Amino acid sequence: MPSQFPVADLRLSANSPARVMRAIRFRGPISRPEIAATTGLSVATVGRATSALTAAGVIRERPELMHDGSVGRPSVPVEIDPSGPVAVAVHIGLHRSVVAVCDLACRILSEHAIDTPGREPAQIADELTAVAFRLLDGHRERRLARGGIATAARIAGGGRIDHDLLGWEGVPITDLFADRIGVPFSVAPHVEAMAATELLVGHETHEGTTLVVYGREHLGSALVIDGAVHQPRSGSPDLTHLPVGPTELLDDRGGGLLDVVGDSGVVRAAGRRGITVGSVAELATRARKDAVAEAILVERATVLGRLVNLLSSITRPDAVVLCGQAFTDHPRYLSALIKATREARPVGGVPDLRVSTAGGRIQQFAAMAVALDAISADPTATLAARELSAS
Repeated sequence: MPSQFPVADLRLSANSPARVMRAIRFRGPISRPEIAATTGLSVATVGRATSALTAAGVIRERPELMHDGSVGRPSVPVEIDPSGPVAVAVHIGLHRSVVAVCDLACRILSEHAIDTPGREPAQIADELTAVAFRLLDGHRERRLARGGIATAARIAGGGRIDHDLLGWEGVPITDLFADRIGVPFSVAPHVEAMAATELLVGHETHEGTTLVVYGREHLGSALVIDGAVHQPRSGSPDLTHLPVGPTELLDDRGGGLLDVVGDSGVVRAAGRRGITVGSVAELATRARKDAVAEAILVERATVLGRLVNLLSSITRPDAVVLCGQAFTDHPRYLSALIKATREARPVGGVPDLRVSTAGGRIQQFAAMAVALDAISADPTATLAARELSAS
């Protein structure tokens, strides 16, 4: 099954039903006149859009929520239908992958993570598809509409990806999943997909530029510019090549930034100091009673803060969002990170800085942003196309 829209667009849509659906998702239950006031669309346009969204199973009316004294259908509040379509969201990581089922209200209904099963694309698709079907079994009454994949890859076109870490070149990843699950799939690089979560669940409106910085075992960044995720056609997909700066405890062996502050690098640095742990989470637990472990994590936060400082100095965003477990799993060290981001700031002020609302589930939310991308862009046409292909 060739996938329709195999490469996610990752931008806010000007399509009227899409704008109406977005207003309902952020503000519902909400009446049609209120939607018109929020979106700037005419009441007639809103009326046509809500009729189409209702027919597509996206929204439902809530007459019991009408205000006292209200009359007529336009005053009936509408909301995203909690029994409406669902999508499959897949994040393929180097060591760990996760599959989730989500709905059009951007709720993750169920999820399951497994160790990434080898490096062979077909095997990964087989095992993650098996996880997806087990999850979908709990939602058999819901219509499956689409799927999405986020992973640390470059898009080669047509749903094909090059994934250096997994050793893939030109892998038709969307077709592999679409053929097995039976619905169209889209794909996007995972840091850009993480940036798209800001469009999906961050704020209802987006103006200006937001810099999204991701850190865990991989380091990356992406820009959201006036409601669209910038998807570069060239250049490195990660930040390994950037300078580290001075370190005392971290394992700077002359490698790249990832070797120093990535999860594996931090665990390795702890081992060189006689602290044997299997993960950064274990090191953080140890740090509550071990001054050296504490100092290693403070230094990691400081280096990450320098990275954010450098990136924001170059891109000059209006806001910076930190995502990934390197930031979200260790709030004790955010003060050291923030202090480092404030050093040597240029004249003109410091951009707003916050941690992603997705928290430790950023991989699931990134995959959800890809899975819902085509529906968010044109819900009625996308869901109608799916009906036709299924008939």
